[in-house]
Amino acid sequence: MIDLDSARDAVAAFEELLDRTDAEAAHVRVSPDAWTLAEITGHLIDSAANNHQRFARLRLGDLEGFPGYEAQQWVEAQNYDRCDFLILATLWSSYNAFLLHLAENTPEQALGNAWIRPDGPQTLEFLISDYYAHLRLHSDHYAGRLSEVEAASENR
Repeated sequence: MIDLDSARDAVAAFEELLDRTDAEAAHVRVSPDAWTLAEITGHLIDSAANNHQRFARLRLGDLEGFPGYEAQQWVEAQNYDRCDFLILATLWSSYNAFLLHLAENTPEQALGNAWIRPDGPQTLEFLISDYYAHLRLHSDHYAGRLSEVEAASENR
């Protein structure tokens, strides 16, 4: 069964991080190979968009042949670091409010429907739970990066 309280907590925790983020700080790159806060947020928007498709399609039955996505390529292609941070934060929050709605209203009989992948099937129940685990992982990533950005700005 999906732990909806944990899912809601994960969304609320990331929203708090977004609220704490200064719009200019969101575009500070701490090293050449490190994502900015805007890029981390963009990656999480990509994750929401891809998982939205999976969640909706799997409610209707098993899913075969659905593509994955390449995180780094998507972040680069969409140039999130040049997008207004308020737009990114608002989109992320709205999208995740809707994904919580989907999770809360997923029929129990659909939870066993599977995305058939070369490395083995993944059920809708697993994908929903994994989505929120991924969000928690990136919340920690984001919080660490926010601390780095804040420390860098204090040292100027």
